[in-house]
Amino acid sequence: MPFQAEEHARIVSVERLRPGDHAFASYTDEESRWATIGSYAHAGISRGERVLLFADPALPNATVLEHLEAYGPPVGFSVRRGQLKLLAMDRMWRPRPLSVERQMAGLRREVEEALDDGYARVRSAIDMAWVAAFGADIEQVLWREREGCHYLFDDARYTEICTYDETRFSDEVLDRASAGHPTALLERPGSLLAAPLTEGGDDTYGLRLIGEADLSTRERFDAALRRVAASPAPRLVLDLTELTFLDVYCARAVLRLAAAAHGRHVVVRGGGIHTHTFLLLGALDIPQLTVEGE
Repeated sequence: MPFQAEEHARIVSVERLRPGDHAFASYTDEESRWATIGSYAHAGISRGERVLLFADPALPNATVLEHLEAYGPPVGFSVRRGQLKLLAMDRMWRPRPLSVERQMAGLRREVEEALDDGYARVRSAIDMAWVAAFGADIEQVLWREREGCHYLFDDARYTEICTYDETRFSDEVLDRASAGHPTALLERPGSLLAAPLTEGGDDTYGLRLIGEADLSTRERFDAALRRVAASPAPRLVLDLTELTFLDVYCARAVLRLAAAAHGRHVVVRGGGIHTHTFLLLGALDIPQLTVEGE
């Protein structure tokens, strides 16, 4: 990501998005672009939501559908019944001139139409290639991202991701865009990010791990554990609550770190299944370890 992810208020994997989230995403290649959009769109379809997809205006719909189906099941039926809509962004304001206010009003109409059609929730994926394609003022777009669109999310029925091509926008714009969103996404599904925890003062060192801890991210996971182990702080914290997957190897590595931390207190936080895994693997036998979770 072009911005400092650890400085963002909330960064999650695309699978951990909540209803009503407004999230920033960036991509550097076609794989990271469509892995995120595809995962997001298929999740919405499987949950019975209406999905609005505003793809790069340069792409024909047939190409968009091919990319989507590379990351999930066929979507033709969802398109035919109107659950998945492929839309051009200029539809939100035409025949009137472009303005971000009209763009937002058009989105609101789409949400209201979906609710009238019986959908409980709506999600949209917006490729920000539309900004250059339709000549939008970038300052107005950034205002929209930062504060203008908040009313769209008030009732948590609408979720939105805005995907930025890092090769089309300057680092300054990317930084401002990411900061303007309450939530940011990992660059691609299946990745892992280690971000510092800011809690407990000088006597605590901690990391929060976001994404997936498995064979594909094992090297990065082990590096994060080495950072924790190398700290001289008497209290060590590993926050794993934003992991969508934790394999047994990685869970055992956490327990080995805790067992070796003689004279220090190790706190591991995780979701219910992760907590259960640690307990099954012998966490209660490590006196300096506290496992916190559901």
